[in-house]
Amino acid sequence: MPAKSPTPRTAVNSGDLQAPRPSTPRRWTSSSLPPIFAVSPDKERLMLPPVIYQSILSYLPLGQYVGCAEVSRAFRQIVYDDAGWIERLRKMKVWDDGAAASFQSNEKNWTRARAIIMQDLASKKVTPLNVLETVHSIPGYARHEFARVYKMLAPLYFDLTRPTRASQFEPQVFKIYRTPELQALAIRTLTQFSNSLTGDDADERRQRLYGITEIFENAAIRELEAGLDAQDYEGRACRYAMVLTMLNGGSTAVQAFIQRSKLLLGTVTPGTSTCFRPDEKSAQIKVDLEPVKAFLRQLSDDIFKEAYIIRKVFNTKNEVIEKATLLIVERVIEDILGDYCVALVDRAHEIDIDLYLMVVSGTYEALLQFAYSLLLEDPDTDDKALRSALRPMHLSVHTIIDRIYEQHIDLYLQEELDRFRSKCDGEVSRFDRKAAQQEQEQETILRNKYRELAAMHDSSAAEKFDFLTSFKKVLFLPVVAIGNPVIHVSSSSSRASSSMKDDASDKLSIQTGGTSKEPLPSTELAANAAILNSRLASIRSLFSLEVALDLIQAARESIERTALFVLFEGQTGEEAKEQCQLIFSALLEFLGFHHIQNGFERALSHLTEYRPPTTTHDGTEGERPQQVEPLVTFLELVNVGDLIQQMVDVFYEKELVSRKFVDRTDFLSPAVKDKRRFEQMLDEHVALGLNRGIDVLIEQVNYFLDTYQRPNEFNVNNETVTGNMMRMAAPIIDSRLGPTEAAVKVVNTVSSHTKLLNGNTDKTTLDVFLQEVGLRLYSSIGKHIKRQTIAVEGGAVLLISDLNYYYRFVETSLRQRPLLPYFAALREIAQLYLIDAKSAREIGVVMSEIVQKFAGIVTAEDVLEYVQRRADWILVKRDVEKAVYGLGLTDCIVM
Repeated sequence: MPAKSPTPRTAVNSGDLQAPRPSTPRRWTSSSLPPIFAVSPDKERLMLPPVIYQSILSYLPLGQYVGCAEVSRAFRQIVYDDAGWIERLRKMKVWDDGAAASFQSNEKNWTRARAIIMQDLASKKVTPLNVLETVHSIPGYARHEFARVYKMLAPLYFDLTRPTRASQFEPQVFKIYRTPELQALAIRTLTQFSNSLTGDDADERRQRLYGITEIFENAAIRELEAGLDAQDYEGRACRYAMVLTMLNGGSTAVQAFIQRSKLLLGTVTPGTSTCFRPDEKSAQIKVDLEPVKAFLRQLSDDIFKEAYIIRKVFNTKNEVIEKATLLIVERVIEDILGDYCVALVDRAHEIDIDLYLMVVSGTYEALLQFAYSLLLEDPDTDDKALRSALRPMHLSVHTIIDRIYEQHIDLYLQEELDRFRSKCDGEVSRFDRKAAQQEQEQETILRNKYRELAAMHDSSAAEKFDFLTSFKKVLFLPVVAIGNPVIHVSSSSSRASSSMKDDASDKLSIQTGGTSKEPLPSTELAANAAILNSRLASIRSLFSLEVALDLIQAARESIERTALFVLFEGQTGEEAKEQCQLIFSALLEFLGFHHIQNGFERALSHLTEYRPPTTTHDGTEGERPQQVEPLVTFLELVNVGDLIQQMVDVFYEKELVSRKFVDRTDFLSPAVKDKRRFEQMLDEHVALGLNRGIDVLIEQVNYFLDTYQRPNEFNVNNETVTGNMMRMAAPIIDSRLGPTEAAVKVVNTVSSHTKLLNGNTDKTTLDVFLQEVGLRLYSSIGKHIKRQTIAVEGGAVLLISDLNYYYRFVETSLRQRPLLPYFAALREIAQLYLIDAKSAREIGVVMSEIVQKFAGIVTAEDVLEYVQRRADWILVKRDVEKAVYGLGLTDCIVM
């Protein structure tokens, strides 16, 4: 006889829990448990930690899980513990950990928890549709809350997910709720509830529920599509969009709307040929991105129209509107604009690199403006809510645009840098070739003119110059005064020569821009001198301000294009920043080390070949101009170099520092290091040029001292000076009371040249230059005094006047305090010439005081050399040496 089946049990008496089960679960006892579940016989103590038991028991069906509470008190405590029930409520997404923490922080609230629950339930009508919303996250009551949810939803859930169902029977949930909105809400609630159930058939029941949900969802999508096709946006389409939103949050409704979007199906991009047009004048292809911008403006308007339809259809939360609009924009950018921009970029790369660089940066900027236009409020539109709903999607749109250009950014950055370097190299090389060609043409004209005139001259040996004489005159020929020797030729030859000279003059005037007014050379000596003079004059154009402007402008355009990609997130944005620094470094390389440095080196080479004029063309002594031409010319070159450096500084601050592409305090940055090298190169070459210029300036000073200081001008007595003053005119008398002519010329020459640097270089370089000029001037004046003979009664006054004049010049014009002790020492030394021979011993005392006062500037030997220039040195020699050394030479007697 078959065994009797157990009596079916459909409910487990545990609180309010009701569980429809097909059979009675097995009753567990302590003796029937496996070893790991056994408890000690004397005490109900578990052999393992409770959390392990909870983890194992959580896999049991809910009825058996509750039945384990009958095993023992320990198991009852495990089953009733809140941890397992809270986990089930979390799976239903109805447990709020924050609210639960607020109850745990204040234990007094626990006593009020039950009152809060009962009061809330009494004030609301709890139905299966809103039961999940009434769950309270109160520690200690999780089991009771789950039981309440289970009691309402379990019958509907198990009825809906029965394994076999006759077609004529309709589920209870669809009988109770007849409208699509309520049915969608019920299905979503049951789906949430199913996540908390465990057991052997839990997964099967969930799969049946998913199948029913899919059927319901497809039916709602068909209704939504029918409403969209009929343009019934606020009626049928809106209703079933709401149904799908209640069912799954609206994701399927959004996808259905996108598939039926007229914007995606009907948008046609303009052809790429409209952006590339040949220039009528140069016949070169140029890019015009205006069609792209016009297309983006029209597309932006179409997106707002589509967004307005979305707002009508999804008349719910802004999150759904934002999601739908973002997906529309994403599809527009990726499917329409992405393919269009890639086609433009590829076409531009095939035509020309310059067009490629312009198209990549131009289209990327246009897309960024397109994304930004979604945020701007239109004054003609009063739908501000739509704008506010679109603003949060700006960053997402920006990310989509970056994703399109990410595949081109590496190639673009490399091409941008290579093209900029190529352009800089071309500009500098073109300038160098042009300058060398002009210099060569000018030298050729000068030499050819000499050969043409020499062919007309008499070739007799008497009219030829001696080679050595010619060589000497080349060395000492004045550069600024080149004359034509008198040549006796026939009248016809003279006319022919004059005609050829006029032709050559016109040709040279064309080559040099019509600015040269010096006569053309008629001898080999004159030709060589004229070539040196032309090289000196060309120093001003050894590097060009126009070339610097072109290179800086090209760097600015390149950085402006590259700076757009700094907005990229992650590594790409950092690479774009580094690219901006590399462009600046390339600018300094070509502008500084390929252009300015070469110009300075050529200028120094020309200055080295310069010979100051000492004789005229006929061999007589000539007068030098007061202005030293090479120094003046080089200072003008320094002025241009300083102006270029200031332009680079402004460019560096505006394009890199202000945009935070580089930190000026980061000494490891390539841009900072290259800028420091550029400035150091300028300072070094300016210093070398100024040093050579100072040499020429001091040569001019020595020339004026030797030439304009008349012999024995300081070796006169008072009677001679007074007699000369009585015989001379008043202006001459006034000049005798002041500095001599030589001192005036020296001061005027030094002053005119030192003023050229004011404002054209930094203060440190200017101070070093002025101090070096002052020290060299002090040395030249000292050497000049040691070559003079100074009378005590008359010449000393003139010398003191000159030295006072030099001191005032250093104090008021050079304004270098370190130089004042040197010229003050000269004034003190000049006082030695006023002491009468009768007080010769006082001279030694004053000498000792001067040496002590100006220690480190003058020595006792230097002061003694100055004193020896007294006209009466023979008379005072014995007493002075005795005062200085303690004894005279005659005091030493050899026995």
